[in-house]
Amino acid sequence: MKLKVIVPLLVLVIAGCSSVPTVKLKPEAFNSLKTVKLESNPDNNLMLHSVSTVDVQSVGVGFATSAGDGKGVKEFALEYMEQNNISLNELVRSQFKNKVQSDNLPIVFKQDSPNKLVLTLNIVVLGMKHGFSDEFNALFNISGQLMNEKGEVVWSYNAIPMPPAPGYSATLEEMFTSPEAFIKYLSTASDPMVQKLYNHFKSGIKQG
Repeated sequence: MKLKVIVPLLVLVIAGCSSVPTVKLKPEAFNSLKTVKLESNPDNNLMLHSVSTVDVQSVGVGFATSAGDGKGVKEFALEYMEQNNISLNELVRSQFKNKVQSDNLPIVFKQDSPNKLVLTLNIVVLGMKHGFSDEFNALFNISGQLMNEKGEVVWSYNAIPMPPAPGYSATLEEMFTSPEAFIKYLSTASDPMVQKLYNHFKSGIKQG
């Protein structure tokens, strides 16, 4: 039963791939940049999808498998994020930036830099673990492209969750206990893909 849910979930995430080619970052290209502007495209939460028939009731965080006064998981999550100023893109940008800074890579993030590092959330999916569980998995498909001031792509990669990666799971009640809890849930779910993206980013850079 578990595979009957996880496999469609992974298929949806993989199907959300952008046509981003793989371009390895070369040391000379990286060293010539010095600064970079970190962006998201598009910069909204509309890449969030849900694979579930569960409703989140309007009173508290209850759920039911039949239609009623409740909102679908996607609709409820989008509304919740808007009310609490939670941005999927901002979360991913912060994670990637922190990894760069933790490794002391010689690059400075500046809003006025002529070079651009664009992180794109192709799709984020919330889906039930399996038919007998009230837990939801979150899976992220994230691509990145680094362009110099001439608009040349010097790095490009798409981080896709592949089997047996099941994502990160939690119940709806655990997810929406508080804005902080929801951010922690999303952070834990997105970090493996951000790490995968970052690992490819730095793989071509010679370290001293």
